[in-house]
Amino acid sequence: MIHDTLFLRTRINAMCLLLAMFVSFTVFAADPNPPSIRGGGAWPIRRQWTPAETQHYAKWVERLFDMKTKGNVEQRTAKLERMLTDPEMNLLQQPEFLGEGSNPQLPLGIIRTMHSMLDCAKFTAFIPAYYAYRRALPWITATVYSGERGVDVRISSFNYPTGGANSFKYGSLSAFFNAAVGHFISGNYRVNLTGKSAELSDTVPVALNRQYLLPGCMNYLDGHCLVLAKVTEYGELYFLNCSTTKTRDIFTYNGMNAVGGITPRGSDPEDEWMGCFQGLRVLRYPIADTNSQGVVTRVRRRTDAEMREFGFSTEQYDVVRQMYTSHEIEEDGLKPQSLHDLIRLRMKTVERIKPAAFIASYCDEILTAFLEREWFIQDAWEDVRKNGPIVYPEDLDNENIFQALGRWETWSSPSSDVDRRNKYFYLADWMEYAVRMFGMKPSFVDLTGLEAYAINSQADLAAAMIAEKNRHFKEKSLEYTHSSGKKFTLTLADIETRLYDLSFDPNHPPELRWGAPPDSPEREGMPQTYTPLPKGQKVPADEAYRLQFFYRTLCQRETTSSYLVGMYTEGFPIRDKLDAQVGKWSYATEPLLHPVEEGEPEPSLTPANPSAIPQLTPDEQEPKDTGDPGTAGRSRSGRIGRGGRRTRR
Repeated sequence: MIHDTLFLRTRINAMCLLLAMFVSFTVFAADPNPPSIRGGGAWPIRRQWTPAETQHYAKWVERLFDMKTKGNVEQRTAKLERMLTDPEMNLLQQPEFLGEGSNPQLPLGIIRTMHSMLDCAKFTAFIPAYYAYRRALPWITATVYSGERGVDVRISSFNYPTGGANSFKYGSLSAFFNAAVGHFISGNYRVNLTGKSAELSDTVPVALNRQYLLPGCMNYLDGHCLVLAKVTEYGELYFLNCSTTKTRDIFTYNGMNAVGGITPRGSDPEDEWMGCFQGLRVLRYPIADTNSQGVVTRVRRRTDAEMREFGFSTEQYDVVRQMYTSHEIEEDGLKPQSLHDLIRLRMKTVERIKPAAFIASYCDEILTAFLEREWFIQDAWEDVRKNGPIVYPEDLDNENIFQALGRWETWSSPSSDVDRRNKYFYLADWMEYAVRMFGMKPSFVDLTGLEAYAINSQADLAAAMIAEKNRHFKEKSLEYTHSSGKKFTLTLADIETRLYDLSFDPNHPPELRWGAPPDSPEREGMPQTYTPLPKGQKVPADEAYRLQFFYRTLCQRETTSSYLVGMYTEGFPIRDKLDAQVGKWSYATEPLLHPVEEGEPEPSLTPANPSAIPQLTPDEQEPKDTGDPGTAGRSRSGRIGRGGRRTRR
């Protein structure tokens, strides 16, 4: 059951979007990058990639996101085929935007083949390749091999790229797309900046500013690949990503919560750039070399130097290093205390933030994220009932619960649950950002909608935002279907209470997936299922659920082996929930607002932080020592961990 205001807001957004579409025809009349060359291959090539072209590409990606979030029901639930064939969603179906000398729609058979093979990585490969084809641009994707012998490229410490698929060298569309998308995996992003053949890589790190960090850029976080699709006026980033389920759903709920895990430059004393491949990336746009008549003679990768005009920059890794070493940075006279703070300040186009409006809108986003989880859980439960239990990838070299093969990869939810937990915690981080900015520059925070709280200090603002969040969380709800067929209602407040109780194991019935408390009506009649292990053991549902507690508390994916039997269930840190995290500002009661006389400078101070060093977002934090000598240096199961494998977080 969704709150009525959510439907009303959706209808209003759709009407505004349709109005904007009528205006767009005149906006797109002039081609920013007319045909200038002639070439062939898998398709006719008539354009070069230019900065103006990347802006055009950004508009195309952004429209997909806008329609996925503000369109009608069919558009908001659209899969690949609908997204590409609906002219309201796909601007390349509009002649004014497509431009002269461009290529026709991709054959439906190829679109359906691409849909059938999509996952989060292949989606990031397909999106720019499709755009390149339609706009008659050259395209290349690499093939990678592991830098560690015998280690899966998806989790190896680093990979090496090779030539891969070059549109200029292929004779057919289907052959190119099958190779370019079909061979692309998350390991394509795990290429060190200065490693062997690095200039054959698919992406490079991008500068953190609005000129270069555009929709169409990519974000990589330890096996999770997303397309940047929206930058709001407040500097918030939003992404499109694809699931591995049979329905190949395309999600919009990931935002800044998915940005993190960035390795500081110099973390490895032997190679300062080791591991510096996570984070925000810009595509390494290919270039077509031509003869004097403008005829294409070859298509190649741009070098790092040639990528400078498209935003190639290593500043992400330098910024994170500075935060670890000096614990502060400065931006326009302000002192952002996390990478997220810096991105927001760099990317915003407004002078003030509005906490009340942001919290209301963001709570709708959180609700949407969990609604999509319910749809997925029902599909997973149907598969288990039809095809039997799914093997848990315990103690395997090249698979774990986050990166696996087969049915576990399709129907389990540890990775997407990490995203949803981070989606929730991002609201806490954003509130702290607002509190810090209020302390440094009170006028930066617009208190409209919070008048009833009589805000005069950072503590007042923190308490007001917590109260607003709690009000929305109690009002917004969803229904889930119990294994018995009964419907149960959960508010966002209920889900917050159960945040660390939501099971990711597809062998568990829906009520356990939703963290039904023991001895509650929801647990009545729960089927007694089991979780099978690779060596044949069968772990009863209640016991498997108990042993999986550690993984339900994680806010980042792991790349090392996963365990179940003998797994410890205590002695590790668990992040405070929102009220406790933001509530720590209760000490900051110094008044900040008072009438300002003409000519008097605005009151400003640098707030003392509750902790000795700045509060970093979870993905930027170093793993904490549990202080438990029984677990130090050992694997989750109590076994001595494997040597030689870097833990990448």
